Amino acid sequence: MITLTTNDPAFASAHTLPVLSWPAASSIAEGCMVWVDLSSPTPEEFRDVLTHWLPVHDLVLSDCMRGLDTSDDGRPHHPKVEDYSSYLFVVAQAPPTPPTNNGEDVGLEQVSIVVGENVIITVHGDFIEPMASVARMCSARASVMARGTDYVLHLVLDELVDAFMPTVTTVEEELERMERDVLGRSSTRLLLRLLEIKRHVQELRRSVVYMREMTHRLSRGEFDLVSMEESMYYRNVYDHLVRTADQLDACRESINAMMEAYYSSSNTRLNEVMRILTVISTVFLPMTFISSVYGMNFRIMPEIEWPYGYAMAWLLMLCVGGGMLLFFKRKGWLG
Repeated sequence: MITLTTNDPAFASAHTLPVLSWPAASSIAEGCMVWVDLSSPTPEEFRDVLTHWLPVHDLVLSDCMRGLDTSDDGRPHHPKVEDYSSYLFVVAQAPPTPPTNNGEDVGLEQVSIVVGENVIITVHGDFIEPMASVARMCSARASVMARGTDYVLHLVLDELVDAFMPTVTTVEEELERMERDVLGRSSTRLLLRLLEIKRHVQELRRSVVYMREMTHRLSRGEFDLVSMEESMYYRNVYDHLVRTADQLDACRESINAMMEAYYSSSNTRLNEVMRILTVISTVFLPMTFISSVYGMNFRIMPEIEWPYGYAMAWLLMLCVGGGMLLFFKRKGWLG
């Protein structure tokens, strides 16, 4: 689906026209801009916008198509920014919105952005709320688009970064709940859940770190299409990414600490079980010896004809076992 947002009167009727009937991208009036959003585009829409209306490099086409790959083994490209002289190519990532239940990992969504002097083209798969939020902002206030594509790009990146916060908060809340369970009722299911969250946190952190480096490049005036006046807004986005990365680092440290506590608790319980089993084995060892002596098949043997021999054997075994338990208790070996 193609969504067109513009403040150029020449494109006012382009919403209902085929792409090939749009005015040329080079004819956009000064002070105006056009934002073309491709959400799960058809092959025809993709081709008409990125090869006919605003032709881009084959490598850009390849990276954009990678973001639309919905196969099981399709992974989004890591965030980056590349300068193609007349336009910038930016790859960002968006977390699932709303955040999935218990922070479960369902994958990150790639957002491919082509930024020209008066044109922005965004390409992504499913509906992404941060993109829709920026589009509503641009439609409501003409002054937003009048500030240029570099300002609108900052708004898109800022909304995408802010969208990470609910997901990170969800992970933090679940980790707080799990901290109370690690020492109380540790189980294999709890360990498996910790490993799932750890993998999810690592994926989120990898995305945030790449976006942080990309935003840092945009904030230091490295590209002509990003003015120095707007670069301060990218520094603000960079600060948000630094804070988010710190939160994810704290989550990762908390997970590692809980896993260490889980293994320590499991080892303690195992030692308790082994101690009890050792005491039981030690107590029964002399009893086994006594019973085996009285079970030997000799015709001439003391007490074999004695009427109280059986009772004496039991009394001897009970006295030995009780004496050993008393000895263990005084030594403190029973806990």
